[in-house]
Amino acid sequence: MLSPSKQIPLIALLTTVVLIGAIPCRETALIDSYPLEFSGSNAFSYLEEYMELSPIIPGSQASLQFHAYVTHHLKKFSWEVELQNWMHQGTNQTLHNLIAKKHASDSISKEILILGAHYDTRLLADRDPDPSNHQSPVPGANDGGSGVVVLLELARVLDFSQDLEIWLVFFDAEDQGGIRGWDGGIQGWCIGSTYFVGQLSPLEQQRILVAIIIDLVGDFNLILKKERNSDPTYVQEIWQAAAKLGYSDCFVDDIGSSIIDDHIPFLEAGIPAVDIIQQKSRDGYPFFQWHHTINDTIENVSSESLEKVGRTLEYYIEHDLSHVSSIPTTQTASETETQLPSFPRESLTLLTLSVIMIYIFIQIKSKKPG
Repeated sequence: MLSPSKQIPLIALLTTVVLIGAIPCRETALIDSYPLEFSGSNAFSYLEEYMELSPIIPGSQASLQFHAYVTHHLKKFSWEVELQNWMHQGTNQTLHNLIAKKHASDSISKEILILGAHYDTRLLADRDPDPSNHQSPVPGANDGGSGVVVLLELARVLDFSQDLEIWLVFFDAEDQGGIRGWDGGIQGWCIGSTYFVGQLSPLEQQRILVAIIIDLVGDFNLILKKERNSDPTYVQEIWQAAAKLGYSDCFVDDIGSSIIDDHIPFLEAGIPAVDIIQQKSRDGYPFFQWHHTINDTIENVSSESLEKVGRTLEYYIEHDLSHVSSIPTTQTASETETQLPSFPRESLTLLTLSVIMIYIFIQIKSKKPG
């Protein structure tokens, strides 16, 4: 036991150490509290990986490789992943929808939000200005890839109510309409989404709050009008969310055309659905300049456009989605760090100091003569 005269410097030293520990480390605090946010550059990185597999033709080896890639990515962020397989009679090929779920349960009280995009690329570039390219496949950076990578980045960053079940659905065979052998769906289009909706149970159909489809959202100088078939209530909410974020230049307050896309099977089943899709480019091209050509490549996709769409959906789902109470963001920049309970550092410092002082006082008291 130290003598009382030596304990005084020790007390001073311990006090100094504890108080120094109470000084906030601003850089660390900032990193620890930084929320995950949709990143256009991250989405673009996913697009680079998607393009390494391109073209992703239904029934091809590239399609199987895509399933493995997406499954690996989604499982890192704790999504339950399953493949929905069926035989397409026209081409005698097995097709696949990939479905990822979070907060899935048997509770019939949970509403379901579906976010969907097609991942297949068109077999024939039949709108290419050079007829010699019409038998070549479309690379699909925008038409296929842009919707996929928005979903992949949302899978990383989304926080949402435990009362909401969310499904990410990657549809096969949306983009093969008008090609020999590719029948079914809607005039040969939307084969995967038609099959998906047809497999929903009556109870699942009732539980679906809304299906939001993302397609052709990577164009430079992106312009998104309100698709005419889409549910007007949810369209209005999403476009208002974009306006709050300052993206009214992209999500314009105007009614566009009626589009055949993966939202139609949902609407036909009585399920609210929205199609977020560029219907015509600002310079007048149907959809976008490189639609169904061999130039639908990554050089013609904007990470800024991906970010505007992704952040709009992230904000909308976490804050504004009707009938759902959102929860605050708790994830941080480090996915592997465990979040500690919130406890004021000043209170912890005072408690530690009090314990030390009481311990030393007891030791001094015990050494004094009776």
